[in-house]
Amino acid sequence: MTERGVQIKHVLITAAVSFVLAYGALRMWTTQGNALPEINWFTVAVLVLMAALVLAGGWQIRNYRMHKGAKMPSPQLARRTVVAAQASAAVGAGLTGWYAGHVAVALDNLDSDRLQAIAIVAAVSTFGAAGLSAVGLVVQHWCRIDEDDDDTDGPRGGATAA
Repeated sequence: MTERGVQIKHVLITAAVSFVLAYGALRMWTTQGNALPEINWFTVAVLVLMAALVLAGGWQIRNYRMHKGAKMPSPQLARRTVVAAQASAAVGAGLTGWYAGHVAVALDNLDSDRLQAIAIVAAVSTFGAAGLSAVGLVVQHWCRIDEDDDDTDGPRGGATAA
């Protein structure tokens, strides 16, 4: 069986590349005398909200696949859910690297109260973005269609009694 969709190796590579690019760009920016861009707590709230929405969307699919939900989700909902999960995994990985780059640049000079505050918010944002990426991978897994799944024979993919 070939693995389709966003895989963990894609997430790790995206986060690593994003970190290297962010660190390099932010380092160059700050060595030219510019201030490190601030990150606010609203960022963390948005990341958590996005993860919660993707998780809630995937929960209905998971319940149906685990034979806990009586009603089959619509194909449109399932498609939107898997696309949102894959996007969350990819975007979360990119943001993880971006915020980790902020942390790395801010760690060079923690004597400044401003940089300490940026480092704290960026570190929490890094974990929030990594969580969004993890939620995306989990929900994508919940939405997969196994090769033995076949809904044409019956309501749950099993053969109907004749």
